[in-house]
Amino acid sequence: MRLVICNFLLVAQVLAAQKSSIGPPKLLDQSEEEVWYHLDDDDLKNRLTLKCDADENTDRYSWLKDGEPFEINSDDVVWEKESQSGSIVFMKPHISHQGYYQCFASNIFGTALSNKMHLRLGSLEHFPKRDIQILKVKEGESLTLNCTPPRGIPPPKIIWLYRSLDDSSVIETIRSRHITVDNNGRLHFSSVELSDGKPTLVYECAATSPVLRGEYRSGDRVQLDIEPSQDKSYPVKKLSVSPSEVTVRAGGQLKLQCVFGGRPLPTIFWSKVDGELPKSRIKDLTTHESDFGRSLIVENVHPDDAGVYECRGRHLVHTVNVRVMAAPFWEFEPPRDISLPEESTGELECLAGGQPTPIITWSMNGKFLHELAEDSRRVLLDNGRILRVRSLNHDLDTGVYQCNASNPLGYVFANAFVHVRAHAPFFRMPAARHWKVVLHSTVILDCDVDAAPEAIVRWVDADDRPLQVVEGKNKVRNYENIYAREIF
Repeated sequence: MRLVICNFLLVAQVLAAQKSSIGPPKLLDQSEEEVWYHLDDDDLKNRLTLKCDADENTDRYSWLKDGEPFEINSDDVVWEKESQSGSIVFMKPHISHQGYYQCFASNIFGTALSNKMHLRLGSLEHFPKRDIQILKVKEGESLTLNCTPPRGIPPPKIIWLYRSLDDSSVIETIRSRHITVDNNGRLHFSSVELSDGKPTLVYECAATSPVLRGEYRSGDRVQLDIEPSQDKSYPVKKLSVSPSEVTVRAGGQLKLQCVFGGRPLPTIFWSKVDGELPKSRIKDLTTHESDFGRSLIVENVHPDDAGVYECRGRHLVHTVNVRVMAAPFWEFEPPRDISLPEESTGELECLAGGQPTPIITWSMNGKFLHELAEDSRRVLLDNGRILRVRSLNHDLDTGVYQCNASNPLGYVFANAFVHVRAHAPFFRMPAARHWKVVLHSTVILDCDVDAAPEAIVRWVDADDRPLQVVEGKNKVRNYENIYAREIF
């Protein structure tokens, strides 16, 4: 403990300057756990970047590939912004670059680690060239357009776009209450409208893939020739529904879909047969993201989201049994950074769930705790979910701690930054303060002090003598560093 004296006349010297914002590196941005690339003759398009950016406290960056030091500044791999960022650029990717990469951001206080990034070689072929297909359809009828994607690794995802025949550069995403793209890439018209058959309007399917990094390959084009109809009603029918059994990973996204046709356009209602829908994690059913109610999207899936879901459109009903694969997931959030004074006790929480129960491992600055010198101040609680450190020491305990929760289905990984503060006491209020008060009133003086370890605060008078406490006239509340006195 350190001692701080608060003078009754409030004339004090500042004992220490405010500590600047320093500490171990904090990771700000990193690439996904899986990064795909493909080989292309165009060097500019073929370049790829593995991102690793930390805050301004970072002094140096380094990389491992498959657990071994990876050399940067070769002809093929360079720093994106040397000494400013840890991101690296593969100028000419080739087959030998496949592997697992991990970035380290370091300074004198510790080392932050990125997740492991799996760099994988993929491919995507082109669609065969075909002429525009013209389909004749009657107004009000349901219609489904198929699209066969080209071969690719990983399998590509199909999207559908509007394209103008007058100007091929005009492309729009399809967002309509009566048109839906299902999970298999088919385009469904629940009820064809006359406006869907504009002479200049073409429906184009396209293939996207992680290997294209934001681009897509254009595919088949379809134009509709719509015959007007006087029929105002068509019976409701199922166009596309999710499988009756669906498995999803905990912590991921669940998307169930029920696309019904009919005129008037049927409204879809969702429910959970054996429980309540997780309303706080469901995307707004009135937006295009949820296909205006035809898709039920649940974010951050929990194990208790498993069960039977039901969609209903008029008299038609479809049920889906959802199983949750409990790969490790954060029950609430990853471990939080902590900042505490010396000699206090700190705790880091690695609250991850899963089935089977994840195994928790802790590291400090990239080294497993069991590989460090034994320290009785460190204690693991709750099967490793909580790391407690007693009598925190600035030199020994300031650093970056890594938590890994893994089971046979996967893992979650996070950095937690522990800043142990150690500095002399200083006053956070002005060095001199004066009050004008009314007789027989009460004045309250505070002594706002910052110190690490926590300081002992005492009050003295102008002659540096301890203040005499007179019952009913003055008192000192040490736990708040406040002195109160009635003025006579």
